[in-house]
Amino acid sequence: MKVSTMNVARVKNDYQSISEWPAVTIVFSVFNEEKVIKRKLESILNSDYPKDKLQILIGSDNSTDLTHQIIEEFITQNKNIALIKKESRHGKLKIINELVDLTKTEHLVLTDANVFFEPITLKALVYNLIAKDAKMVCGNILKFSPKNKGISDQEIFYMNFENQLKYHESLRYEFCLGVEGGCYAIIKSSFVKVPDGFLMDDFFITLDVIEKEGKVLFEPEAFCYEDVNDDPMIEFKRKIRISLGNFRNLKFYKHLLFPIHKGLGFAFLSHKVLRWITPFALVISFFLSYAVSYYFSIFIIVSLSYSLLLILPALTIYLEKINLKIPFVNSLGHFILMNFALLIGYLKFISATNESAWEPPKRNV
Repeated sequence: MKVSTMNVARVKNDYQSISEWPAVTIVFSVFNEEKVIKRKLESILNSDYPKDKLQILIGSDNSTDLTHQIIEEFITQNKNIALIKKESRHGKLKIINELVDLTKTEHLVLTDANVFFEPITLKALVYNLIAKDAKMVCGNILKFSPKNKGISDQEIFYMNFENQLKYHESLRYEFCLGVEGGCYAIIKSSFVKVPDGFLMDDFFITLDVIEKEGKVLFEPEAFCYEDVNDDPMIEFKRKIRISLGNFRNLKFYKHLLFPIHKGLGFAFLSHKVLRWITPFALVISFFLSYAVSYYFSIFIIVSLSYSLLLILPALTIYLEKINLKIPFVNSLGHFILMNFALLIGYLKFISATNESAWEPPKRNV
């Protein structure tokens, strides 16, 4: 099993300095998560966090498999677990907004059903809220691939780099741009309800906290694990949805880009926006190479090379299907495919496409 890692030199948290840990509520929504929910709840209940200070609030978005039965078996043995059932699909955003309204603690941890905690995870998250006066804390989600096939290598490499970037942003600016919704802690008074249509709720909430000058820290010791999707087409569809959500957030928070050469503006541009506009740069350079080749014959080679790159995504999908890895081809093909997803997400954004409730992809665990 392949797992992403993050190696950084840092000062370890002094958990012994906390004389009394506050009550905390774990909040998450589920939809047909029978494959992972047992392990999820066990990972929370096996936490080092004081059991009498721990509440678990779960909202089911009309699950139709054995999810309810498994959770209810846990409830018979653990009175700190509560399940809210919906009889129709509402979508994750509405479920989370409703659950947060029902919480009675000021310290919250939001997570996903397929993200599994280490025993120290909850203490590491809450420590930052208490000792470092953070308003929001990003967990260190390590991606793993049980089968080590498909696009898992590329996704693990990307997420490892992303975690490194968030950690160093956190050190430099006392904020990181975009906690991952799979695991983060937040002060309830800093939680903002995300309007309908904003698919990337974790990013929307992050920017709201930063705009209000709250600390958003990345915590390397808040280890948790999430299975990485190894199917390129499923990941392609997920990236389209992420892209659509990102452009909606950019429209709403574009004012945070300025001044563009300082702090938040620079981090927002370099970490997020430049990545989002990469597809446009690729398309423009593609057509420019053909235009310039009319005047300079050397660019004919460049334009032909660009044309050959267009077949790489299809080749990558085929290689993944037969489980054959050619590192350079797989990585470059994955890069082009994911940027194509970004472009489609933008087209959906400008066409004001409405998205229905998101169905989680097939779990690999």
